Amino acid sequence: MSLAFEPRYSEQYYKVPFFNIYLPEYVEFGKIRLLLGEEYNYKFQRACVAEFIAMMFFVIMCCGCAMVTLNLSNPNLMMVAASFGFGILVLAQFVGPLSGGHINNAVSTALFIGGRVSFIRMACYTFSQMAGSVLGAFFLWSIFGDSWPAARAFGSNSWDESVFTGGQVFLAEMMGTMLLVYNVFATIDIPTAGGGPLGVYPIAMSVMVAHLFLLPIDGCSINPARSFGPSLVAAMAGIGGRYYHQQYMFWFGPLIGAAITAIIYEYAPLKPKKREGKDNMEAAIFLATKKRGDHGEILEDEEENDGEQGGADGNGNGRRQALPTDEEDYDPSL
Repeated sequence: MSLAFEPRYSEQYYKVPFFNIYLPEYVEFGKIRLLLGEEYNYKFQRACVAEFIAMMFFVIMCCGCAMVTLNLSNPNLMMVAASFGFGILVLAQFVGPLSGGHINNAVSTALFIGGRVSFIRMACYTFSQMAGSVLGAFFLWSIFGDSWPAARAFGSNSWDESVFTGGQVFLAEMMGTMLLVYNVFATIDIPTAGGGPLGVYPIAMSVMVAHLFLLPIDGCSINPARSFGPSLVAAMAGIGGRYYHQQYMFWFGPLIGAAITAIIYEYAPLKPKKREGKDNMEAAIFLATKKRGDHGEILEDEEENDGEQGGADGNGNGRRQALPTDEEDYDPSL
């Protein structure tokens, strides 16, 4: 007698990039289906580079705006919040068709839990975003030096422990991230192609609203990868502050908020009934007008497909049709 939540694995396996490990395409627990592995090809690599570049610019422009604005004689928080909101809007336009425009590993985590992207993509996006955040912070260090009078830790997040407790900051970060992730899922699931007439604008505005709420509390993270780079580089530059021992909060708060939102939205009755199936941001918003096959899959241009064939299979990192039965060195438990 099989249990209702007994895992069922796909027969299709994919090699994990850089490791001799294979993951199934998906695993199912009852009605819950999580994507695990996928083909590591040119498009996948290009998407990771896009996330790296987007996060680099996000840190340079948005954290840089915070450093400049807070140095004014009469700083305006709306300017900082708007830079983060419109920064997402601008960056999503050029990386969206390439990677889906996550630019936030909390969003990537939520889309994995919601069954929209694979575990491998979530992990690779996270490392790409973290690396982009570090490089962006290095650019800020080069531009402003280590003695800039305001937000001198390159926009690192921190809070005044004499005003707010860790629990209060956790709840604030969690709620701000939930607002963002709800808008991400809702925009993806709008039945109109391309996320409706507003496109990614509601997502960008949710980032701005969250910043208006969180800036006076802790500088607003809702994006662990964005917080990671400035904090690391500020530590390397020897800039003092509270951000050293508070960095953990800007991971736990956003990631837990993203996970809760994905579970509530995807597996509770909040998902719109008009849209069947599950799309990711790239397919539902940025490539919504592309030609699709009989099962809703995006049909690639022949020229692009030809360019990816060799890259996927020639280096041994492509798809694996099924698990071999005669390979002694393969351990399915991995």
